[in-house]
Amino acid sequence: MIKLKDILTERISDVVYHFTSPDAATLIISKNKFKLSPIPVGQKVDPGKKYEDGYFMSVARTKVEGYTKVADGSGCKNVRMELDGAKMGNTLKGGAYNYFHGQHGRDDYEEYEDRVYSQKEYIDNALGYIKRIDVYWDKRCEIGFNFVKTALQHNIPTFLFAKREKWGQQSGGIEVRDMDGYTLFMKSIIK
Repeated sequence: MIKLKDILTERISDVVYHFTSPDAATLIISKNKFKLSPIPVGQKVDPGKKYEDGYFMSVARTKVEGYTKVADGSGCKNVRMELDGAKMGNTLKGGAYNYFHGQHGRDDYEEYEDRVYSQKEYIDNALGYIKRIDVYWDKRCEIGFNFVKTALQHNIPTFLFAKREKWGQQSGGIEVRDMDGYTLFMKSIIK
């Protein structure tokens, strides 16, 4: 039965996306944990924080809009992990967060970020939250043999995309089921 407090309580969205690099994704999968950032204090205080001191992880509610566009411009974040936000919400606190509110010169700028909060620096059992991984090939960033091998060893559905646009639409990707599939994909895009 749904309770009124469950409807009114801010929580993590049912499906969220975590953007990272292939190297960081390899660590998340192999160690089976997400490393969180300390909650900001002072002038950059986090008004949505759920604890006075603790840690947070930024996740997006959409595959390519708002927050994700900014995340893409900050280095090799060509790995998108689709996470079970509902499952995370069973043991973790979180909710919508607008980091850039009012900073873009217009109030209609929309950011689609959620923050996941914890009093611990790590979220254990990361593999239990990861539903799938999508990666697009970028000349600046390697997809990485070790990353794909690690994801496959842990039975995570992994899809490779030759173009960012297709990655954003989550269409036209190739599900890699073994390392031969990875090799064929790399040969098809590097000519």
